[in-house]
Amino acid sequence: MSEDLKARVGEMFKGKSSGDKKMFYVRDVTRWFPGEDRHAIQDVIKKLIDDEVLRYWSSGSTTFVMLAEYFPKE
Repeated sequence: MSEDLKARVGEMFKGKSSGDKKMFYVRDVTRWFPGEDRHAIQDVIKKLIDDEVLRYWSSGSTTFVMLAEYFPKE
């Protein structure tokens, strides 16, 4: 896994989350990087979740990815 790609995905999440929208589909994230392999992006997302930079959020029928700092508090 490319550390460069990991950093770019993290920065893109921070940039995109600065507006009203905080949650994104994995499919949205792969579209942010059209020149990159979709599976590489998915691996980076999993690694960022393991590193607690990102979190999954599910409504029960739909799963989103978001920055951990914006995850709803219980």
